[in-house]
Amino acid sequence: MAEIISKEQKPVPGIDYSEICIPDEENLGTGTFTIVLEHDAMPKINPIVSTVINEPIFQLIVSIDSEVKEVTTLLGKAYNTPPLSREVFILPENIKLSDAHKFEVIFKDWKVKDLMMNGDNLERISV
Repeated sequence: MAEIISKEQKPVPGIDYSEICIPDEENLGTGTFTIVLEHDAMPKINPIVSTVINEPIFQLIVSIDSEVKEVTTLLGKAYNTPPLSREVFILPENIKLSDAHKFEVIFKDWKVKDLMMNGDNLERISV
């Protein structure tokens, strides 16, 4: 029951770093995915997409769309199969797009449970 932690510096333009933490390697469907955006990333890049893929057993995709003020998360097991969990969250109305922001996707038992931005829970949209 080893913990899995993988951090990647500057995985794609606009992202300072991303990190996946799975407390138990025998349960890939539970953990946290952290994305830290660079300053000025949101006004320049839209959408910002960050992924973690370990084919064919795990994939997590996060799309941050500052234009429509939504963050979409997709969590699943295999490439080219429907996600097991798809959730959409609303960005705060008063968000300062030019600031650096930290997003944390919390997932448990293959379901996205929460999305936090800078330590605060974001509101979920029914999809």
